[in-house]
Amino acid sequence: METRMQICWERALPTAQAQTGLEPAIGLEPAIGLEPAIGLEPAISLEPSGTRPGVARPSTRRCVVRETGAWMVRIALVAVCAIGAVGTVGGPHAAAVERVVFRPYPDSQETLDVVGEALVRVPSGGMLLMADDGQLWTVQPERLISRKSDNQPLVPIDHHEAAQRLLAELPAGFQVHHTANYVICHNTPEEYVSWVGGLFEQIHQGFYTYWKNKGRKLPKAEFPLVAVVFADQKSFAEYARPEVGELVNSVIGYYHLQTNRMTTYYLKDNERRVATLVHEAVHQLAYNSGLQRRMADNPYWVSEGLATYFESPDLNSVRGWRNIGAINTVNLARFNAYLRKRPRDSLTTLIRDDSRFRNPAEATFAYAEAWALNYFLLRTREEQYLKYLDELAEGPLMSEPDPRARVQAFQDAFETDLETLDRQFLLYMNRYGRRR
Repeated sequence: METRMQICWERALPTAQAQTGLEPAIGLEPAIGLEPAIGLEPAISLEPSGTRPGVARPSTRRCVVRETGAWMVRIALVAVCAIGAVGTVGGPHAAAVERVVFRPYPDSQETLDVVGEALVRVPSGGMLLMADDGQLWTVQPERLISRKSDNQPLVPIDHHEAAQRLLAELPAGFQVHHTANYVICHNTPEEYVSWVGGLFEQIHQGFYTYWKNKGRKLPKAEFPLVAVVFADQKSFAEYARPEVGELVNSVIGYYHLQTNRMTTYYLKDNERRVATLVHEAVHQLAYNSGLQRRMADNPYWVSEGLATYFESPDLNSVRGWRNIGAINTVNLARFNAYLRKRPRDSLTTLIRDDSRFRNPAEATFAYAEAWALNYFLLRTREEQYLKYLDELAEGPLMSEPDPRARVQAFQDAFETDLETLDRQFLLYMNRYGRRR
């Protein structure tokens, strides 16, 4: 199956957590009407290596691939360098601007000069830096060359500057397509990128309208919303391999939490490209609107279930997408199939940690149940669901998620125990049991 991926912040294993405090990994999500990703493996090695010339990027560490019918499903893991034991953690918008020159890789003399704000500082001098273009950089103290700070607020770059930086990074032949909210660098026909830009704007409007109608006036993105669209899979693969690894030939698009960008390529299959673009655009919007926070504890069942909730293609519409929250027929069918063997503690295992999403034998049904749970909660416990999202976004950055604390936070937010809610959940979803 061809699907898409998103870089999801994951906590390091206990032994690594004590040393680093942070481990990001790439996760793949399913498309409506398509096969889902199969699983995630935690990355152990935290030092990045292998970059495009002149561009520092995290490198792929491990991959899981499985064939399912005619489609390829896969996930990849990306590790970003660790910064040492977590020290002080600032708010989402620190007051001081840092200008930091550092070597991002231990095996390279390449240096980066980054202007941003320190989200996390450690006593040894390392930091997690939010750059003025929205990218995240980890700075190892032993590779820090110079650092200057002032008391001025960070000023994000504008669309023009974002475009110039992208063009300097990308291969020759790229152009920039601007929309009201997006900067799209591409080497595709203008007709195609215009369609992509129009779809992005439709998703943007739909996303903000949806939450506004639920009483949430989300702030617009602080940084430019960036997408890179390649004309073909070959050029996409050459660019994306440092971020995706050898699985790049089966990836059709992804949102990258470190770069804050979407990357994809021209695809003729309309259903797959619509599902991919909508899914990744929703991830990008969620993390840039404050609905979710990149360094907070974002359970996979929330992130993936929410994106698939928005994702449903509508090929009868002009742009191939129109309805938010339409039934995901593939995940519904899988969920119904799962019910025949669903263990009694399934809801508990889905909520308490992300292990089912990492396990190739369980991930298909984990994604299906995540979609179903989000569907159920948004329709029956909307106010509590929104409160729960707020609590997740306001949680501590880069903290080790405790399984018992996750379960307790869920029960507190929805004001019930898991056993009672599980019965209500199954009763509600049974009404769709005959749908295909």
